[in-house]
Amino acid sequence: MTKSRSRVHQLFTEAYAKGDYTGWFEKLYAEAQGDLDAIPWADRGVNHWLVDWVEKSQLDLQDRRVLVVGCGLGDDAEYLAQLGAKVTAFDLSQTAIDWCHQRFPHSQVNYQAVNLFTAPADWKLNFDLVIEIYTIQALPANIRPNEIDAIGNFVAPNGELLVICRGRNSEDPCENLPFPLTQDELNRFTTTGLTQVSFEDFIDPVESGSPRRFRIVYQR
Repeated sequence: MTKSRSRVHQLFTEAYAKGDYTGWFEKLYAEAQGDLDAIPWADRGVNHWLVDWVEKSQLDLQDRRVLVVGCGLGDDAEYLAQLGAKVTAFDLSQTAIDWCHQRFPHSQVNYQAVNLFTAPADWKLNFDLVIEIYTIQALPANIRPNEIDAIGNFVAPNGELLVICRGRNSEDPCENLPFPLTQDELNRFTTTGLTQVSFEDFIDPVESGSPRRFRIVYQR
């Protein structure tokens, strides 16, 4: 385990013991003090599977309203904005959002420090495309249903939701962060009025350890 992942494990273990499932994110970003190596999911680039999906789908994102959930340090949001999308990107960590502004001082992205569970009311059914990458898997099973409901409700009529996450079978162990998700868990998105359009189950050769990935598209 790398030093940064060891620190993540320590922080979320301490936080979970207190019933705080999200506060450790801000603590990690604040402790990093601008050091990207201290954030284990900061890849210094756009998510490969997002780019792959956009290119294969031949999406026209010009002037489309796009929401990036749990945007971290902003690389995915910047990529989508460069394609012409009107991007709103949020993270619950104020330090992460401040870091985005520092990294991209001339950005067209609307970065906001927002808690998913208290997001602005006018975000409901408001986005043509919602991007959810590795956020659900960062929270424990007892709050994932509410997380899924909140994300699904951002999708506008005829809009789409792209989910990229680690995957597992329901009988597989799931003890450590990041928590791989099951198809049954993700099927909850269909209870928010979304229809599953595609479901891909594959091994990621890009990342160390070649973890299993799900890439799913839903539409309202």
